[in-house]
Amino acid sequence: MKTKISPFYEANQVNTPSNLFDAFTDTFYFAKDREGRFVYANQLLYEHYNLSDPADVIGRTDHDFFRRDIADQIHNDDLLVMNEEITISNKLELIQDFSGEVHWFITTKMPLRNRHGEIVGVEGLSSDARRSKVSIEPYNVFRNCINYLQKNYMHSIPIKYLAELCYMSLSTFERKFKKHFQLSPKQYIRRLRIQESCSLLLASYGIQRAALECGFCDQSYFTREFRLVMGITPRDYQLKYLN
Repeated sequence: MKTKISPFYEANQVNTPSNLFDAFTDTFYFAKDREGRFVYANQLLYEHYNLSDPADVIGRTDHDFFRRDIADQIHNDDLLVMNEEITISNKLELIQDFSGEVHWFITTKMPLRNRHGEIVGVEGLSSDARRSKVSIEPYNVFRNCINYLQKNYMHSIPIKYLAELCYMSLSTFERKFKKHFQLSPKQYIRRLRIQESCSLLLASYGIQRAALECGFCDQSYFTREFRLVMGITPRDYQLKYLN
């Protein structure tokens, strides 16, 4: 099926993407306007979202495909690329979809410019580690560790045990983990718990129950940690996004 071309390209005097992008078998190509709306997605990307027609992507945003806090994070990266005129290269992203499945992506983004050199959006490439024919080192090295965390985040997890899962010494594990995820293992576990709690809050769980099911010892501690990661309290998050 031929990928749909948005009127955005003609209206903004931007060269249309090459048909070569539709031949990619392990890499998503996308382009968005300044408001974060998709103006192009290659065939692999709309197949990934189980859409029957490329037109189903055009005009939609990441908020249509991901939980709100994750979509906000993606959009913030887009804004950074456009406003600071920078390129984000080979960023490792672990993104959880609405079903709870975690996807590993290596993403590169850069400003999308028109024929006059003006920035009119953002474009990028994301390689799905499970589709890729090329070995993606962080995925291969940390796969067992991340899979374990996804299943056991609510329990007390010794960092030394995670290092053993990756066949590393504790110091090497902590150093390499932070290099690839920009977070220490403890910070990552905290963020994972907060992300899981977001799903429960959006499912109308009470704050205390969400806290306990995600491994926090009490509601007040959970509220402090949630605010550190999300910038708002669990109650404010629930009221904002349930509405």
